Amino acid sequence: MSFKRLRKQAGFTLIELLIVIVILGTLASIALPNLTGLIEEARVEAITFNSRTLLTEMKVYEFENDQYPAAANVQEFISNYRDQLNALDSIVQEVGTDDYSKYNYMTNGNNSDYVFSVQLPNNKYVVISAKEGLEEISGNLSNEDLEDYLTLNE
Repeated sequence: MSFKRLRKQAGFTLIELLIVIVILGTLASIALPNLTGLIEEARVEAITFNSRTLLTEMKVYEFENDQYPAAANVQEFISNYRDQLNALDSIVQEVGTDDYSKYNYMTNGNNSDYVFSVQLPNNKYVVISAKEGLEEISGNLSNEDLEDYLTLNE
């Protein structure tokens, strides 16, 4: 008789299982939006870190070639120098090439100075230049703003 009593008490009832499932669902609905925000923050940090690395790679390129990479536009810059500049490749992998308007690259006339920018979410930008180093900017960024980064030592 005691064996039957133990067998009946082993396991959970349907009500207990449903309560556990509801609690887990509630916790998941609270946690998932927070994780999504963390993923976006991690992407922004990765782009910023890779921009800082690109700044160093550009200095090395200039040291070896006596000028910064020459390109007529950002698409040409990315396609011509993506293999040479590992950080540029990492940035492009993170941001993508579907929309080149998220990037900007300019040099002065003799390629002795440059400015490169990447648009981040929420209308923020990471800008690197030989003159100013790395900066994070909020708001709109126009070509005139980027030209201000270039020194006019031609």
